Amino acid sequence: MKHILKVALPVTALALLTGSCKNEIEDVFDLNATQRIEKMMAECDQKLQDSDFGWRFDYTPSNGSTVNYVMKFKDGYVSMENAEGATSTSTYKIVNAEGPVLSFDTYSILHDLADPSQAPQGTGKGGEFEFIISKVGEDTLYLKGRKSGSMFKMARAPQGEIQHIRLQSNLDVDAGKDISFFHALCGSNNSQVGIFLGAEGKSLEVLSSDEKFQNIPVSFSENGFTFSTPVQVGGQSVSKMIWDNNKQVFTTEDGQITLNEVATSPFNVGQTVQKLLSTPYLTMQGASASATLQLVEFAKDFPEWKRMEFFMNTQGQVETLKYKVNTDNQVTEISREQETQTLNSMSCIVNNEYGLAEWGNFTIKRNEPIDADQVIFVEGIRNGTPANTLNRNIFFKKIKGIFFDSEGVSVVYRNGMYYIVSASDSKMWLILKEAALPVPAITIPKLVTQ
Repeated sequence: MKHILKVALPVTALALLTGSCKNEIEDVFDLNATQRIEKMMAECDQKLQDSDFGWRFDYTPSNGSTVNYVMKFKDGYVSMENAEGATSTSTYKIVNAEGPVLSFDTYSILHDLADPSQAPQGTGKGGEFEFIISKVGEDTLYLKGRKSGSMFKMARAPQGEIQHIRLQSNLDVDAGKDISFFHALCGSNNSQVGIFLGAEGKSLEVLSSDEKFQNIPVSFSENGFTFSTPVQVGGQSVSKMIWDNNKQVFTTEDGQITLNEVATSPFNVGQTVQKLLSTPYLTMQGASASATLQLVEFAKDFPEWKRMEFFMNTQGQVETLKYKVNTDNQVTEISREQETQTLNSMSCIVNNEYGLAEWGNFTIKRNEPIDADQVIFVEGIRNGTPANTLNRNIFFKKIKGIFFDSEGVSVVYRNGMYYIVSASDSKMWLILKEAALPVPAITIPKLVTQ
């Protein structure tokens, strides 16, 4: 047996040696890992510099709202500009740290968002200035905040992209900006032409006195935009608007006509009041930036809040719930009764303090049309304990104050939504959408004192 082992060991060793020669792994890359990353960094840098009109970077810091930049990279320097017209130049580099990292090295308007001396004091807006390049596309760089881990995109910009951003920022009522709902080209002698933002912010809908909208494409340049078809304002033909950074508005080159926020539309936006009043049931889909904060606070105070809804002269089933509460706050349901009623109300579905699923109903006493697109909703009685509770809530009162504005509201129908705009403050509006009528349509709770 000992002799066998003496022979077998060399044979086994030879077999292992032979096998290792046959299974040797060849490199599939021409470069090692470090060289590959360095090559990628060089290619990214060249890509950044090759874009004639720079790169659009929409950046959202952890404690702030989105800021839009256009950045141009050249020979280790990056010039940047935001929608408000602030500009700066920083040095930059792409380094190997956790993979390729794009680093903005000297103080710039991007660094403002990371400055702890800015509000909120001590943390600032939670910005950063180092981004891991996680993926490279033909016209897009996918970035990851090195500190936050949040994902962002940097996209190749077309000509005049900063002006495109400004036009959207000034006019897009669905972007969460604190802006007026209405805008107009304003000229001499109080002449105005209503303006709404068109599709993708690359056209403008021009409203004429005959309540007709004309969709006019626009093209962007480094200092403004140009209408594909001239617009007539007070007898003056307008083709080009340029950005006035001091006034923060678009204006004609002679300064005679400006694109401004206005309190109401200069012309009726259609027969929208009758259209709204003939819609049986609507639910609220959102609100303006000025009102959204109030909605957020309201939701905190009423965590079981489900939705807000509106009935317009609707025949629907009403269910009356009667209940009593004892001294230990124990709830006992007494009865439920159903009947058909004409509903004309603003209702908020929320569970009250006793845990009953109830509807806070604010009756519309009457509608007072002012014009084809303006109406006053006059508040009537409040039904039920929840309505009284809601009416004492400061946040809900502000939301309700839009709909029941004593000066009325403008009704604008766009893209399948009704915008109910306060006549007192054009930065305050609700967004309503038609929906299927629920059954029963409404529940009115009644507390019977024990």
